[in-house]
Amino acid sequence: SLAQIDDTLRRLAAALLIAGPLLACLSGGGGYLLATRALAPIDKIIRTAEGMSAKALHERLDLPYTDDEVGRLAVTFDAMMARLDAAFQRERRFTADASHELRTPLAAMQAILGVTRSERRSPSEYERALDDLEAETGRLHGLVEEMLRLARGEALDPAAYEPVDLSTLLGDIGEALQPRALAQGLWLHIEAPAGLVVLGHRDRLIGLFMNMLDNALKYTAHGGITIRAARHGCEVRVTIADTGVGIPSEHVPRIFNRFYRVDPARSTRGAGLGLAIVLDVVQAHGGAIDVDSAPGRGTTFTVRLPAG
Repeated sequence: SLAQIDDTLRRLAAALLIAGPLLACLSGGGGYLLATRALAPIDKIIRTAEGMSAKALHERLDLPYTDDEVGRLAVTFDAMMARLDAAFQRERRFTADASHELRTPLAAMQAILGVTRSERRSPSEYERALDDLEAETGRLHGLVEEMLRLARGEALDPAAYEPVDLSTLLGDIGEALQPRALAQGLWLHIEAPAGLVVLGHRDRLIGLFMNMLDNALKYTAHGGITIRAARHGCEVRVTIADTGVGIPSEHVPRIFNRFYRVDPARSTRGAGLGLAIVLDVVQAHGGAIDVDSAPGRGTTFTVRLPAG
């Protein structure tokens, strides 16, 4: 008789009809809970990204690190936010400093015009006012030119680089600045053996060393400046040493910041962009720059560039 087998099959079918949907519900619920827990960091990333603005770039996910795709995504997102925050902070400082620097000559020009127009003046007084306006206009023009030069330096295209004879370039720069050094009672000595070639942008390299020498001449009252260039392995090193006033150690880490000047009274003419331009050009050429300085014993800059 098959009655016992049929009864067993009926009970098995009933068990499957009851257990199947129950197991499916349990599996679906468990999967949903696991998926929700696994995707919670991604949901937090989405909410953070949606609420992100220039004023909230300091926010971080700070999720517990897990060695999986989601954990690595969270770490990468936090790192990206940190870079964006740093970039926005630099741009805010640059905008504030640029506004301050531009406002200074404009305020001086406005004051000169206001005083001059307050009453009738003699021809000599008008000429003196025009001379003052010309000086302030020249300062404003120089500041704008340096800012443009800095922007161009950030947009250097390595594809446009070409072999540059650094020996000849340094000799030409030294010859051009020699009259200025003599006028200040300083000596300018250059030691650059022939055959020093680097791969780079000639005009930007000229601006690089012109800015460094201009800075050295500006802060050297007695003695002079020595420029030495030599090849060391796969790089060319150019050392510019002066006998100037030197830089206090607490200021050295910040001298390459835009608009930063060691002189708090800003008695020395300049916009504080020269060394910022120098650093950008050096980095754009894949090089590095070192500073050794102390008050009273001068300053030595060492520029290291890949040899061509």
